[in-house]
Amino acid sequence: MEIPELRLFPRTTEEISPNEHICAQRSHMPIQSPEEIAETLGKRIRARRLLANVSQVALADKAGISRRALVQLESGQGSTVHTLISILKALGLEQQLALLVPAPTVSPMAMLKAKRLRSRAS
Repeated sequence: MEIPELRLFPRTTEEISPNEHICAQRSHMPIQSPEEIAETLGKRIRARRLLANVSQVALADKAGISRRALVQLESGQGSTVHTLISILKALGLEQQLALLVPAPTVSPMAMLKAKRLRSRAS
């Protein structure tokens, strides 16, 4: 079974702010609404569960959540961070959580302070 990829939904140029356009170009990812992202994420989780040949009931039990919570997550209808983390751990994918929000390598505040301390060469 193929794991669904993010898909591009057409938007007009007027709907895209300059920041969105730059961010989309840098990350090479299409611009999606939160609902679209939740739906895509749910499909990927469902695909992983099916690849592991695990039923919804078995995965929900292993994760310590209700089957209904898993159904909602897989369908993109909204869920909690706790449910997402529990499911990823139960699927052995907890290492992927670090990719959601990578730790900054350089403090933005330190960069601002460093720019202020610079002086012109004479």
